[in-house]
Amino acid sequence: MSTHTTAIGDDLLDLLAGGLTRNELLAFRPSASTQARLERLLSKNRQGRLSEAEAHELDDFETIEHIVRLLKARVRRKRGR
Repeated sequence: MSTHTTAIGDDLLDLLAGGLTRNELLAFRPSASTQARLERLLSKNRQGRLSEAEAHELDDFETIEHIVRLLKARVRRKRGR
């Protein structure tokens, strides 16, 4: 992941910094503006028109999404105990 934060990274950091419950983590979704940005990046990627900076941003989105999925899976597993 690059040294700058992406919109989804900012969304997640805000949530984590505020302290959160398991339910809040499970309910986490990117903001509407973040989702719109991701859709624009995905569209440009399908068209082969991403700049290098946008490609890095899309990679960051994917990395953070993977981390969030792992966190959610772990919370669900612990709930089942």
